[in-house]
Formats: sequence, structure tokens, C-alpha cells
Amino acid sequence: MKNYIKPVRSLILVLILASSAFAQDTTRSLAFKNNKPIRHSPYFHRPDLGYQIWQQFKLTQEANTGDVLAQHELGLRYLLGEGMSPDTIEAVYWIKKAANQNLASAQYNYAILLINGWGTDWDPFSAFNYFKKAARSGMIQAQYVIGILNTDNLIVKRDLNYAYYWINRSSSEGYEPASKIVDQLERKISHSKVDSIAAIEEGQISYNKDLSREDNTNLTSPVGLVFIDFESLGDSITSLTDSMLIADLHLTFADSVVRKMKLDSLKFLTELATSDNVAQLLHLAESGSPEAQTIIGQLYEQGIYFHKNDITAAAYYFRALRIGSQKSRYLLWQLSKNTGFLTKLQNEAKNNKAEAMFVWYGLNSINYDKQLVVSDAVNLLQKSADDDYIPAMIELGLKYYTGRITSNNFSERLDYWEKAASMGSTEAMVRLITADIYGNSPGIDYKFAFEELMKASDKGSVLAQVTLAYCYENGIGTAQSKSETVNYYRIAAQRGSQYAYRELQRLYDEIRPDNPEFSLN
Repeated sequence: MKNYIKPVRSLILVLILASSAFAQDTTRSLAFKNNKPIRHSPYFHRPDLGYQIWQQFKLTQEANTGDVLAQHELGLRYLLGEGMSPDTIEAVYWIKKAANQNLASAQYNYAILLINGWGTDWDPFSAFNYFKKAARSGMIQAQYVIGILNTDNLIVKRDLNYAYYWINRSSSEGYEPASKIVDQLERKISHSKVDSIAAIEEGQISYNKDLSREDNTNLTSPVGLVFIDFESLGDSITSLTDSMLIADLHLTFADSVVRKMKLDSLKFLTELATSDNVAQLLHLAESGSPEAQTIIGQLYEQGIYFHKNDITAAAYYFRALRIGSQKSRYLLWQLSKNTGFLTKLQNEAKNNKAEAMFVWYGLNSINYDKQLVVSDAVNLLQKSADDDYIPAMIELGLKYYTGRITSNNFSERLDYWEKAASMGSTEAMVRLITADIYGNSPGIDYKFAFEELMKASDKGSVLAQVTLAYCYENGIGTAQSKSETVNYYRIAAQRGSQYAYRELQRLYDEIRPDNPEFSLN
């Protein structure tokens, strides 16, 4: 990535920190493509695996006679390429047929295809209706999804009471992803309103026979959906546990890196902090992963693996909150109130310690410390950057880039990013590529830029994921894909990017049906 260093000469739109139809492929299933959600977890739900032993012709024959289980199984075989050539379009055809015969598992799977735009047009609103049908048939995975979709204010207006009702039902049936967030929601709901919802919904639930033979205990969180309260998250944090911070690493989608750390068996940072894992965390952090930056900050603050250093911890927290981490914002606030912290910080900054100057600037920029006027805070940042402290160089470059510091020479605006990139900073490199893409810079190799963004995304960069969404939406360096646009904005939004969340809202609003159920007003 170091080869991608060049000046940008065009005035560009500001991308804050953080529509074409999907191209159909009738010969290859999306299950065989480099598709993030597909390779993440076993989403698709099978009611009866006994159908797998059928010969292809027998299964097709039964499906054509209207046998709903055969139709569903045939669709799954086309989707996954089991015993026949994978074909997403054929998969959608047969799964939809079964869904429209009220097979709950088919309704659930068809909804997954719709909400991701796999083999069909992206249609989250129809997906919601199919998920609801499956939920009312007693399917605990669908109940969880319906609950989650009532929290994000995208398909339907946020209703945490309704969300709690469904997620609590799913949890009470033993669905682990639901049980993990029931307590988070319970603090936000009215039990009397939930009881009223239950009185209405109970009369509409009928248990479907195809669910009775299923072992649901090992299924993981479906379709990449997680609970994030985008509007109140910053105000709702009262405590953080090690396990919460470790679990956040799954949101990075840096699959190969996260897999090496074997996170599922870890609950405490003391367990996580092996030499190999810390190396992986540093790798993620320098690529722009707020989750890794937050954990490294905790390691420094608690003196785990590293020597205890509150100023270094604060530097990592500030970097993470700049990319959207509300948890780091909370941790930095708590740290800044520790007795003696500000005095030590100011003394080190006055002694021209680059990291301390960066942190003191940071605290003033977010109003956690108000002892400096703006010009003095910026001077601290400038000195830190001039000492080649990479986080300061990235932050200063951002201030030039957004016009918060003016310069008569436009090429100077990206000099700090270029220098940081030449020193090996993946985060700075992603910012340069993003600047080129948003600015339509002359001579840019868009295909190469897209490939570099994919690499950075695999290393945990939120900004790379936001820019990939923009590329997919506009066909920059790749084919246009509404489903991938939504996918990458969703990933970035779940990691805290408010910009990505607003872009998701725009995409949903562009196709929102004229139906009171889907009104957000």
C-alpha cells in the first residue's frame, strides 16, 4: 500500500470520520462469492436435513408437485451448490415458492435473501414482513431479527418495547444471541407497554410443524444484525466489561485477524493479552479499528501486558472516538477525571512530549478540558505532528482537509497524510485513497484503489468500509451493487459511524413503501 502516495489536486467533498439494481448471476451462487455475510455464520435454516439424501431428480420432481419441504430444500441446494450447480436465481425461485406456502423456515430464509439483496432486488421492507410471519410461527431466530429491526429506525420506527417483546420471547426459548441483549433493552422499556403488546401478539402466534425438530442452540446471530442504539448509545453507557470490549472485535469483519485470536473462549483482557494477540490488536489499531484502539487503551490504563501509562491510554481512546467509538468516549471521560491526570498531561505537553501534546489537544477539541483557546490547542497538535507522531499527523491532515485550518496551497492539505502513509500508516493511506475517490482525482487507478480499500477493510478500517460502500453505490473500481452498498454501510454503522448510518437511512428512504407500517414519522 505504500506505493499509493500521490497529491490530490481537486476540491473534494468532506467524508466525516467515521442506485442501480443488483447484477444478477444465474450461474454462480452468492454462497460461493467473497461475500462477507455468507462466510460469517450459518444463516440459512433447514427444517429437515433428511431431504439431503434425495437424488436431484427426485427432489425436483417433488418440488414441482408443490411439496413445500422439497421446494425449500431444492432452493437451499441451489444456493449452496449441494449436488447441483450453484445458482442464486434458482435458489430464490424455489425458496420463495416455499415461503409463500407459509413454511416458516423458508419465510426466514427468503427474508435473508431480500434484506441482503442476494439473488433478488434488495427489499428490506418485504423482508421485514417475511421475518414477521416466521416469528409469529414460533421461529426463535426470526423473533430475534424482528426485535432487532425494531431498534435501528430504518425499516420501521424504533419501538424498544416491541423489540423487547420479541427478543425476550426468543431469549426465553434459549436463543443465545437474544439472551445477550435482553438486559440491555430491559433498562429502556415499559413493562406495562410490553404486556399490552404481548396481549395483542399472543393471539397471532401459531407454531409451525417444521420447527419442532430443530436444535436451535448452536445457531449464531443471523444476517449480521446486532443491537446498537444509534441515538442514545453515548448517554446510556454506565459501565463496560472486558467481555463487551472483546465481543466488539467481531464487528470489525477483519475475519482472518480475529480468527487468530480465538475470541469466543475469552472473557477477560488478561486472557486476551498474549504476545500474538497484542500484535494482532496493534495491527488492527494502526489500520483504523476503533475496537482494537479501545482495547489497547484499556491495556495501557490497567497495566495489562504494557506498563501502565494513562497518557498512552488516552491517546488510543481519542483516536477511537474520532472514528465513532462511544465506548472510548466514555473511557476517556472517566480517565480525564482521575486525580492528577490533567496535571501530569499538561506537564508532559509543556515539555514537548508529542503524545501528551496530542492528547491535550484532543481533550480540548471535545471539551473535556477547556483550559486552552483553540489556537493554542491547534499549536499543540502542530508540534506533535511535526515530531512525526503519526496520530497527530492524521488528525492535523483531517483539519486541513475539512477546511478547519486554511491553507493557501491546496497540495499542502494532504501532506501530513502522505508523510504518515510513507511511514507505514494504513489509516493515512486509506484517507488518501478516500480523498482521491471522493474528489475524482485525475489519473487515479480506481480498480487498484478499490483493491487497496478491500485490503484495508480486511485489516479493520471503518473508513475503508464506508468508502467501499460509496464505490459499490457508484460503480467506482467495481460493478455497482446495491446489496454490497447496504452491506458495507451497515457494517460501518454498527461499528459507530454516524455517517454510514445516515447513508443507510437515505438508501432505505429511497425505496420506502407508502405504507403506514413503514413510516418513521
